[in-house]
Amino acid sequence: MTDVLVYDSSMIKIDRYYEKNLVDLVAEVMSKFNSQIKPDAIILANAYSETTVNQVLLASKISSMLGFSGFTTRIENGDASGGAAIETAYYMIKSGLVKSVLLIGVEKMGDFPTSYLNEITAENLDEKFGYREGLTLQPFAALQMKQYMKTYGVDYDYFTQWPLAMHKYGSENPFAYLKFQVDKKTIEESQIISEPLRLFDTSPRADGAAAVLLTNEEFKPEIKVKITGVSSAVSEFTTLSMPAVRQAYSQFSEYKADFMEIHDSYSINAALILEEIGFEKGKSLNMLDSIQVNYSGGLKSRGYPGGATGIYQLAESFMQLAGSFPGKRAQGEKGVIISTDDLGTSAYVIGLKRC
Repeated sequence: MTDVLVYDSSMIKIDRYYEKNLVDLVAEVMSKFNSQIKPDAIILANAYSETTVNQVLLASKISSMLGFSGFTTRIENGDASGGAAIETAYYMIKSGLVKSVLLIGVEKMGDFPTSYLNEITAENLDEKFGYREGLTLQPFAALQMKQYMKTYGVDYDYFTQWPLAMHKYGSENPFAYLKFQVDKKTIEESQIISEPLRLFDTSPRADGAAAVLLTNEEFKPEIKVKITGVSSAVSEFTTLSMPAVRQAYSQFSEYKADFMEIHDSYSINAALILEEIGFEKGKSLNMLDSIQVNYSGGLKSRGYPGGATGIYQLAESFMQLAGSFPGKRAQGEKGVIISTDDLGTSAYVIGLKRC
């Protein structure tokens, strides 16, 4: 059976790059890429280029800039585009049809006022009953928080634990957008976005680019990190559960990862994802001191580069296993990535192991 290895990775600091376009961001991240292996295919993870920069054929334009003329495609699955791209590359190599795939995630979200950005991201919602009615994603997260608080008898204080931890970790990560710690009072007094959702429960969308090279076992990386498996699922939106996460994670139930990177677009998402993978319902955020989760700072502090998020998660997890992550270091030899959209209706779970 063909092994799929993570050969190398590169990423740039998430920020607002007003003077650079998407191709410029990819050029910058590739300038930091060490591998000289010419890939058999390039897969681009990007969610919003049609709306944000009025560009289609983006994968072809980026491949041309890189001097690559082989198989090239773009994967769009909303903010879970990165997870979908990883799954696609994994099965391409597993099939034996290609030996190496360069994954590139890039998104430009920092050029716009919040009102317009909310309109763009609202395209993730159902066209007839969500987007056309003027809804945005934040009220759905607020609805989940309200239901969670009522069901489990917790107050807003419970949710402050997530941004407290994420900003602590992010303050150590040189790639983080919000590279600072925050205190509980600041979180509790921050702007209400959609009651009870506050500013520090949300993740800042900005610009970013990351690249990861996947190969089969014929290549000999300096440090061997293997993708042990990939699983995905979809489901309808629900307030107190994420069935897609639970279903996708089910094949990893015996995996016992040492650390994880999860999609924490909102504090409530973090709680629900943790509970879908086995942590006690209504108490998962009380356990953050005992689990290694989002040492990158997560979307909350590292920043939220849209469809490129999953590629960042993979690059960060690889660096953790390779011992080269420049921020807070995780201990252990196994990691897991959970890539979803903001509503948790599309989920990708990727297992990693240092061999």
